[in-house]
Amino acid sequence: MEIAVLGCGNWGSVFGIIQARNGHKVRIWEFDRPRALRVQRTRNNEPFLTGHKMPVTVKISPDLRETIAAADLAVFALPCQTLPVVLARIRRTGIRNPHYLSLIKGIDVRTLLLPSATIRRSLRVKNRVYVLSGPSIANEIIRGEPTAVVLVGPDPKTAQMLQHELATENFRIYHGRDTVGVEIAGAAKNILAIAAGISDGLGFGANTRGALITRGIVELQRLVEKIGGRPETLWGLAGLGDLVTTASSEDSRNHRVGRMLGEGLTSEQIRIKIVMVAEGLTTARAVHELAARYRIELPICETVYQIIYKKLDARQGLRALMMRPLRGE
Repeated sequence: MEIAVLGCGNWGSVFGIIQARNGHKVRIWEFDRPRALRVQRTRNNEPFLTGHKMPVTVKISPDLRETIAAADLAVFALPCQTLPVVLARIRRTGIRNPHYLSLIKGIDVRTLLLPSATIRRSLRVKNRVYVLSGPSIANEIIRGEPTAVVLVGPDPKTAQMLQHELATENFRIYHGRDTVGVEIAGAAKNILAIAAGISDGLGFGANTRGALITRGIVELQRLVEKIGGRPETLWGLAGLGDLVTTASSEDSRNHRVGRMLGEGLTSEQIRIKIVMVAEGLTTARAVHELAARYRIELPICETVYQIIYKKLDARQGLRALMMRPLRGE
């Protein structure tokens, strides 16, 4: 296949590399022209990819039209909030690719649309948008450590085709159809990963993290069911698998953000310190809006929102969760 990866950050670079190793022709688009030319020339993509060079078989280009022109599959590996801008640029090229794959884990804070819905609406493609999600720490994947994810989309035959084309010896792909459940889980678990990081930053241990993960899954299930996804998705790779990973891994951006919040840094200070986008910061605002729209109770997600946007003291926020009225599980 010819694969166009849109986004030359950490995950986009790693996905492009493993697919080039998989025998596909890969082009990666980077919007920052000087950076794209530097990476293409030096094969060095630090600070987004450290300890590994970009293979010469992967072309890095600032030219969007050139990148997607002949692609069989266009892969979105962008921050969620920049997706609409990139989609507008794609529309102006007039190019329509056979298939689209989203690696994005977020919710558009302006429209409250999931990434696949944003792509479908903007490009006016109905049955060609697929989603890949699950516990996928890019730094582990590039080291060849075993990883399993799930790929979902509207057509089972195409999903299975992509599953077989994109899977590798160490990158196992399952297929499914619950796009809403997979995308909600992939986005909202980042908020819970921030909550777990806050707990660690405050010096709390495994008991607290276990409670946050377990009760967090309940919140994700409420949200998924309300928006039209399947609750059983939460017990798969896109739900529990990804949540456990991002809530405990030091390589998780959202966990690191939470730890810094627990240590007393403000969200503004954190945005200056971190290089890569932590989607959970913006997703917390989007999920706050969705909870109000659908009138559902998401106490952990709401507490994280209050800590980030309303300057709630992190220790007081977790204490308030413990002091909620006692109830049945």
